[in-house]
Amino acid sequence: MTNKPGILEDRGFRGLFAATAVSAASVSVARIAIPLVAVLALDAGAFEVGLVSTFLTLPFLLVGLPAGVWVDRLRRRRILVLCQLARSLILLSIPLCWWVGLLSIWQLYATVLLFGVCNVFFDVAYQSYLPSLVGRDRVLEGNAKLTGVQQVFAVGGPSLGGQAVALLTAPVSFVVTSVGLLISSACIARIRAEEAEPVRGPESRMLQEIGAGLRLVRGSSRLLAIAGSSAWLNLTWYAAYTVMMLFLARTLDLSPALIGIFLSVSGAGGLLGSFLARRISEKAGPGPAMWLILLLGSPFALVLPFVGSGWTLWIAACADGVTAFMIVVYNVTQVSCTQTLTPDEYLGRVNATMRFLTWSFMPVGSVLGGAVAGWLGVRQGLCVCAAAGCFAFIPILLSPLRTMRKFPSSPNGDDEAPEGFAAAAAKR
Repeated sequence: MTNKPGILEDRGFRGLFAATAVSAASVSVARIAIPLVAVLALDAGAFEVGLVSTFLTLPFLLVGLPAGVWVDRLRRRRILVLCQLARSLILLSIPLCWWVGLLSIWQLYATVLLFGVCNVFFDVAYQSYLPSLVGRDRVLEGNAKLTGVQQVFAVGGPSLGGQAVALLTAPVSFVVTSVGLLISSACIARIRAEEAEPVRGPESRMLQEIGAGLRLVRGSSRLLAIAGSSAWLNLTWYAAYTVMMLFLARTLDLSPALIGIFLSVSGAGGLLGSFLARRISEKAGPGPAMWLILLLGSPFALVLPFVGSGWTLWIAACADGVTAFMIVVYNVTQVSCTQTLTPDEYLGRVNATMRFLTWSFMPVGSVLGGAVAGWLGVRQGLCVCAAAGCFAFIPILLSPLRTMRKFPSSPNGDDEAPEGFAAAAAKR
């Protein structure tokens, strides 16, 4: 009996892997450049910086559910290609406006809002495309490898982004991101794996199909638990990240290059998490892996508010690395769990519903982070946001996921809600 070929021997997956690598390298520059454009180029205050992050994630609340319907109606590879092209063109508007003297905080808000809309469609299609590309039995391996390459650039990207901002200025650094997204789009376009044409019934309506996705999630207490923990994690993490950028740039008065190095050091934990996520999930079981990693990793975020700009800063960077390790292990496991619990024809809507229920808290977190920092002070606000994140494990601990030791062998393997998907389909 021959061993099954490794996932990287699959030509289609290699194409997606290459596209992910280029995209991750490019977006890592934008991730540090966006808040620094607001802070350094536009002299934005705490609340305005929070609004930048809010507009970036607000589309998950505005168009998240309709995006899932469209992803189920269209071929997902085509959506990925178009979204990368659109994201590239949108980001080019920042250096163009800066060169002609028109860059303003309102133009930045509009740009990140449009960029966020493309992110919604791209992320939902990306998660829905993987199971059909590699097969359900390899989604954990596929997610781990894709997350791994993303984390490589989460480590090196902030340093690269900080250097790009220092050398080119924050607005011009977006040219690097734009070119990278064009290359990523070309890599996805070259994937030749066959993808079935989605079948849409003549009676299908947008609201009916959105309702079906909502019922699918509501019918599974496991998916609801994942949504609960992910929503709280996103709320508190985005609040903390918004305040952290202010803390590093203003309270500690770090340069963009030094901020990039700090984020790279902490990002090393995420890279390690991507290498170990599959092993941890298989050893502990996906359910215990999720709640245990959240319980043990969250308190390390409390170190940063108590340090200064000296050597203790790097202790905080290492502590943030533990938090990054936690987030990556959790995300790889919860995404794989959602994919294996969901039938192919509903992946777009279920992924979009889960994103809607969880990512909608990101803009709320950004606003809250900025408001708390403005009310209590940056250092105290960061401490409050980090402390709140320590409770993210509770929804999973109180659900059937607490003892789930294996991924289900089929979508109907969710035996704690055996009629959930069938009932939702029947009500369409």
